[in-house]
Amino acid sequence: MEVELTSTEQMIQLLNGWYREILSQNLVESRRLKLEIDEKIETMEMDPTQTLFIYYSLLSFRYQLLVNDLWEARYTLNKLDVEKKRETDDFLSYYFHFFKAIYATDTGNYLEAKLHYQLAEKMLNQFPDDIEKAEFNYKVATFYYHTRQPLLAVRHAIKAKEYFEDKSGYEVKLAGCENIIGLASTSLKQFREAEHHFLTALDILRVYNLKKEPFELKIRYNLGLLYAEQNLSEKAIAQLTEVFEDKATDYKTTFLIAREHVKLRNHDVADDWIIQGLKIARDAQNEEYIHHFSILSEYNQSSSVEQLEQTAAAAIPYFQSVQLWGFVQDYAEKLASEFYNTENDQKASKYFHMAYTAKQKLMYETSS
Repeated sequence: MEVELTSTEQMIQLLNGWYREILSQNLVESRRLKLEIDEKIETMEMDPTQTLFIYYSLLSFRYQLLVNDLWEARYTLNKLDVEKKRETDDFLSYYFHFFKAIYATDTGNYLEAKLHYQLAEKMLNQFPDDIEKAEFNYKVATFYYHTRQPLLAVRHAIKAKEYFEDKSGYEVKLAGCENIIGLASTSLKQFREAEHHFLTALDILRVYNLKKEPFELKIRYNLGLLYAEQNLSEKAIAQLTEVFEDKATDYKTTFLIAREHVKLRNHDVADDWIIQGLKIARDAQNEEYIHHFSILSEYNQSSSVEQLEQTAAAAIPYFQSVQLWGFVQDYAEKLASEFYNTENDQKASKYFHMAYTAKQKLMYETSS
């Protein structure tokens, strides 16, 4: 029996529909369409330009980011880097840079993320659809939160929220905007406002019967972060443990739980979490969290200020190199305080000045 070929037009419609479901974070329908497209791509008509297959690869990459399959995403990205060397149209170039920026943010490569967001933004105006602009602002807001620029995160999250509010089917994204504003408010120590935004996000999921979404766990995780930032360590640990799903890969939750146990002086328990977290971070090749865990380990072991300085001194140049000035400020201030307490005024002055310089750089980036 002869297999009926899938036409280019049919495949474009399927791919566009798949992307809409990815944008709305509809995991069930996204997976269904992926399976259908994977099957039909084998019966595609010849595409001399390969444009359609590049589009398919780009959306596969974006889907892998949606489901947090970063290992598969890395493999797809390597193929896309090769395909990008061929001439592609502006739409595909936009998706290439935008999706690569999302991946770089997810994997902690913030300088690369910034570069690709800037390149994508130059091509954003070609899209007449407001949803694409909303998605861009949503992801940029996430980037600014991770790079410790909460005011810019709020600005872009509000822009995205204004787009998503008027569109049906994007309720998860609307909740996501509230979540980002909640995270930024947490960074700004506006704890009451942060809790309001997190609870609003959860309420949106409840109203639209989306409570089983994996995204709900992320919001509940952020409530744990909120408690941790207020030094409500026992409450934070209980909340974080409740939503902790993948203990083999989730270095961020592992770090927060370890940090709260350090605060409670549960040294043996904290050490177990730190060892586990270091292994996960090293396996993931995430240099940022390798440094976070290493410094936390020194505090947990009540190391000498000289040993703490040695470990932090290895971390600070990394944070400077990727322009994570917030962490440079944090760790320099901690060192300055430690040296001040031991009456080493020269070292205290050195690290207070380093912290001040990092703070100025962070303020400049936020205002520019």
